Amino acid sequence: MCRAGPCNRWVRILALALALWLSGWGCAFAAYPDRPVRIVVPYTAGGPADLLARYIAGRLTQSTGQSFVVENRPGAGLVIGADAVAKADADGYTLLVNASSMLIPGQGTSRSPEDNLRDFAPVTLIGTLPMVLLVSPDLHVDNLAQLGAYALQRPGQVNYGSSGSGSLTHLSGALLASMMGLDLVHVPYKGISPALTDLAAGRVQLVFAGAPIAVPFVRDGRFVALGLTGTRPLPMLPGVQTLADLGLAGYDVPSWYGIVAPVGTPTDILGFLHQEIAAVLRTEKARTQWTQWGAEPTVSENPSQFSELMRNDVRKWAELVGSGRLKLQ
Repeated sequence: MCRAGPCNRWVRILALALALWLSGWGCAFAAYPDRPVRIVVPYTAGGPADLLARYIAGRLTQSTGQSFVVENRPGAGLVIGADAVAKADADGYTLLVNASSMLIPGQGTSRSPEDNLRDFAPVTLIGTLPMVLLVSPDLHVDNLAQLGAYALQRPGQVNYGSSGSGSLTHLSGALLASMMGLDLVHVPYKGISPALTDLAAGRVQLVFAGAPIAVPFVRDGRFVALGLTGTRPLPMLPGVQTLADLGLAGYDVPSWYGIVAPVGTPTDILGFLHQEIAAVLRTEKARTQWTQWGAEPTVSENPSQFSELMRNDVRKWAELVGSGRLKLQ
């Protein structure tokens, strides 16, 4: 037994030490970020996800005074980039640009939609954008009906390129083939840029590309836009209708990108990132730039709302693929 005086003294010392330790931890957290933050993009440079990520990274670098650096890690149906982030320390210094395509089942990759829900903590949605159905002018096809007739006369001979197996560009083509009863051959690439190169060379006959990439090619006449995957027309592509409005009732491929972190990342850091990214995307400058790209800056109200969106998409695609309406070969 010890006398009351010495015991109380040690209690006070321990309490002070704990308070100082907690204070030091709080100060350390308040300094986040105190070193460069990686934003991993699981696509090649130049695609829609890359454009949006680089814009956000640049603005976050300005607002926080610390570098946000984009790192492209494409390949294996987005698995390489996703795995790199899932295995990173959950400290807020490694982030991932995820996409709605990561929640589609039956892609034949080592990561399932459930893995992508389990392994990542949501931060926020950053943008929605349609895909554009592109063909080469050399195909001499000017509308969806003509494309359908062309493909029906050549079963198994019409190729469509995508940015990779299981990508939204793959899904868009597969759904088109299913709804129009076409026998199209899927040709996956490591990114949308090589797919468009082969479209120009005639090695594939059609490609779905994100609006930020597709619009400049349509404007300069290199490709013809036959339709949009979204639910609304794009002001920068006047006269181009949605595929649903062109007769494919119910055709809708939600296309969005968001920011996630490794699961276990402190909620305070997730909240800080959400706040900073939301501040970037709610500016008129961001809206103007997104609109020029054919996208819409879309911010979740909070990380939980983004989580709910992802879970709803998992259920939607599981039902569509499970019903047999959509085959991802």
